[in-house]
Amino acid sequence: MKWNRNLPAGTKDKLFREANGAYQLEKQVNEIVTKRGYQRIDTPVIEFEDVFYSEEKNEKEFYRLFDNQGRLLVLRPDMTMPIGRVIATTGIQPPLKLSYSGKVFRSNDDMLGERNELTQAGIELIGYSSLKAEVECITCAVEILEALKIPNFHFELGHAQIFRTIVTSLDLGEAEKSELQIYFNNKSLTDLKRFVEKHPSELDEFICAIPRLFGEADEVVPTAKKLLPKESRIMTIIDELERLMTIIEAHHRKISLTVDLGLVALMDYYTGVLFSGYADLIPDIFLRGGRYDHLAEQFGHPAIPAVGLGINLDTLVSLQYQIGELASLDQPTTLVHGSLTQITKSEILVKEHPDYQLSLFETLEEALEYGEKWHYQQVIEVTEDKVQVIKVGTKN
Repeated sequence: MKWNRNLPAGTKDKLFREANGAYQLEKQVNEIVTKRGYQRIDTPVIEFEDVFYSEEKNEKEFYRLFDNQGRLLVLRPDMTMPIGRVIATTGIQPPLKLSYSGKVFRSNDDMLGERNELTQAGIELIGYSSLKAEVECITCAVEILEALKIPNFHFELGHAQIFRTIVTSLDLGEAEKSELQIYFNNKSLTDLKRFVEKHPSELDEFICAIPRLFGEADEVVPTAKKLLPKESRIMTIIDELERLMTIIEAHHRKISLTVDLGLVALMDYYTGVLFSGYADLIPDIFLRGGRYDHLAEQFGHPAIPAVGLGINLDTLVSLQYQIGELASLDQPTTLVHGSLTQITKSEILVKEHPDYQLSLFETLEEALEYGEKWHYQQVIEVTEDKVQVIKVGTKN
């Protein structure tokens, strides 16, 4: 039978140092959040497609399959929605501080070169309505990125309700909403001017200014407030953002933090503050999150305040490799070789010395050849009546 020797688009093998580095990085992140009081949660890689149903979700991203009863399943494209399902269906009571790490799968256009298999780690704060939860998310992210020695990282804050308030105020249909979202994401001044001419309102000046309403909060916020009607609900939303940024900057005095009032939520379950994370040498956003107070309602459960964030660990592994911070493989120094009859004695030596490794070769010559190839310092030969040390690369 012929088989395809290539990997599916957007996937890759991780070998040796990269695989070990990825494992160590994921382990380090999990240790940090555990110390901060988060409890681990694991959800299945395969879920019913209904878990991820959304009117705004691009379902072309799903990897679909059928179970033996013909029911439609998907490989999870997101970690937060399964946690929402758990909260709504298991009876566990908030407040909860949850953490996770694992694979997510998103089918992207092959020509874009994007990863379809991603390793994510994140936290979810369930049952916390205070802005302290948003501060905790940023604080936890700062601790993780500093521990991983990620250089020059930066956070950008936005708010999901700014775009939604505009959509509601203008009474936009789905097609018009999608059109406006594209203009927001592209920060297209020309398109926004043309859009407000077709949909005039008291928010025209603010909407047209969206392409420049990002950057330092002390510059963006006063400008935005001048463009808004005083009674606009967006004023209250901006006040919330401003208060949060003041608290974060007071708590993390060296943090790099900006605001983008045109930020649109990537997932439609977000209802409040949005986070995005950037860093030098990383071309894309590697950290996303925000508040999602109504996710549980999608699973027939009363609303529960919640906020969380997720980090793309694969991106950080690549960066650590690039800057020389990726965890190194521990190189054993000694290979212990003996016959099958001496394996018990050989095992005792290996257990006594962490940098010793058991030889699985039949002959001493094979063990010596392997030791030289992989830069061992010595081979210890164990026989019935003696134990002798042979320096790798020498005959005696």
